[in-house]
Amino acid sequence: MIDGNHSRGGDGRKTRGSSRRTFLAAVGSAAAVTTAGCLGGGGGDSNEPIRYLSDRGDSKDVMDEIIAEFEEETDHTVEMIYTAKGTSSDAEMQKMVAAGNPPDLLFDTSTDAYRLQRDGVLAPVTGAVQDNDLPDPVTVGGESYFAAAMVEPLMGWYRNDVYSELPASWSEWVEAAGEVSANESMEGYVVQSGQTNNADTQMTQYLWQNDVEIYGGPSDGIEVRLDDDDNRQAAVETFEWVQSMAEHSPNGSGWAWGDAIGALQQENAAAIASVGGLPILTIQANRPDLVENLSPMPFPVPSGAAQDKWWAYMEGHLVRNDGQNTEGAQAFVDFFTSSSRFFDFVLSAPLFQFPPTREQLDAPEVTENEVIQQHPDVMNLVRDNWDAFTSVLATGDDGAPNIVAADAYSEQLFGQAADQLLVGGLTPDETVDWLAEQLRGLQ
Repeated sequence: MIDGNHSRGGDGRKTRGSSRRTFLAAVGSAAAVTTAGCLGGGGGDSNEPIRYLSDRGDSKDVMDEIIAEFEEETDHTVEMIYTAKGTSSDAEMQKMVAAGNPPDLLFDTSTDAYRLQRDGVLAPVTGAVQDNDLPDPVTVGGESYFAAAMVEPLMGWYRNDVYSELPASWSEWVEAAGEVSANESMEGYVVQSGQTNNADTQMTQYLWQNDVEIYGGPSDGIEVRLDDDDNRQAAVETFEWVQSMAEHSPNGSGWAWGDAIGALQQENAAAIASVGGLPILTIQANRPDLVENLSPMPFPVPSGAAQDKWWAYMEGHLVRNDGQNTEGAQAFVDFFTSSSRFFDFVLSAPLFQFPPTREQLDAPEVTENEVIQQHPDVMNLVRDNWDAFTSVLATGDDGAPNIVAADAYSEQLFGQAADQLLVGGLTPDETVDWLAEQLRGLQ
């Protein structure tokens, strides 16, 4: 549930690699020694500018106004550092750390926040989380290390002029998608595979739809349960369904978010799995004539199953404890949600980005937004499923943060498993074995 301090966070859409984890393990260990004792009160000189690293250059105008508001109300100044096009915030952070000038403040994901907390380089933002009643996906030892700014749930989209009625189960989807592929000039559905975030989220969500408990255990003792006696058969059935649906799909190996949206826009497929309203925003700009024929949908579920878990990404602020103005960075995080331009920041991509709390979702700034008002079906889907929104990070016992799951997502192992099935020729049974072995290799 994404609300209050009992909520589950989402995670980032950016590709993460093992080289990043290795680098941060070394740097983080050294930083943890030199900054021991700084976690509670912040570090650095409060007179120094707050170095703020972000990949949100598309929201620069709004951020400039939020920063000006913060600087007017406090004694702090902010130095914005936007990543260059084609450069990830992780790569830029690594350069800054290696040069001895780490950022004080980052806009990143809950999974990256948990990794960095484990590396010992984050200061808490507990005050910001509690003062603003924010979701608390990265809480360790009673302290919070991530302050959510937005939620981005997965969402399917389909052609309502091709599917006159939305299939209600996995078996109905196989039949209906087959009819579309046979009788229309497009495929019935897009199944993606390979080392991409879209493929990885899609496969994870399908396993969740079939009540597969992929992991279990506490944060310091995560177990891989994908192939145990309670989950193996359901996991095999899931990959059998994926295999059947792939017969009515374009070859989606290696496809990222834009590839699936392109297939829908170019009328090469009648249904896709994506994230939020990103497809409608993209297609509105390129094929406005097609928008009225597109409707949002939840991910397909097996017959009799409920929508219990719904992957939602979450992005927001984290503060390093080895920068030049940790205290100032913590103050900015606390200020951010109360800024008069907060909703302008979140709604810079309406239907794709949503505010992080249920209360904010019903705020006038959201409900009166022109784009949102044009697509009430999207908002209804979000409201109706808000309590099911969760993330791969919250997959330990009772939603405990799961570093194995975060690393598996970093390497897109579930998308790779689909490639092993659909391209590599493994059977569904063998695919489960392959994936379980890869996951245990991360423990």
